[in-house]
Amino acid sequence: MPAEAPDPVNRSLATQPIPVPAGRPRSAPGSRRALRYWLGGVVAVLILAGAAASYWRDRPAPPPGEPAPVTAEKDIPPTLRPYYDRALTGDASAMRMLGTMYYNGLNVPQNTKEGIRWYRKAAAAGSVAARKDLEQLGLTLAEP
Repeated sequence: MPAEAPDPVNRSLATQPIPVPAGRPRSAPGSRRALRYWLGGVVAVLILAGAAASYWRDRPAPPPGEPAPVTAEKDIPPTLRPYYDRALTGDASAMRMLGTMYYNGLNVPQNTKEGIRWYRKAAAAGSVAARKDLEQLGLTLAEP
C-alpha cells in the first residue's frame, strides 16, 4: 500500500506561523486602558471630595460640648423630614422615632435633650413604647 501524502489543508495550528502586526510595538496588553481607568477614578474621587468639602464647609458648627439646637424647620435634616412631617400631624410613632434617632444619633448628630423631648411628646400623644423608653432611661413623662 502506498503511503498517503500529507493533506496541506489539515495542518494543525501549532505548525502555522503567528502573524505579527506591522507598526510600532505594543506595550503590555491593556496597560494603557488600565491607566486611563485608574486616572479617571482618581479624578472622580477628587471631584466628589471637593463637593463634599464645600458642602460641609458652609455648615455652622455647634459650640464645643453642646449639641446643636433644632429650632427652625429649615434645620431639620432631610433624613428626618418624613418623620418630622408626620410628627407635626400628631403621629405618636413618628414622634418616638424622632426621639430614638436624636437620642442615639442615628442619621443626625446625637442630641439627647432633643431625643428626650420627642420621647415625652410621643408618650403624651399615647405611645406606650415611648413611655417604656422613658422608664428605661429613668425619666418621667413630666419635665423636671
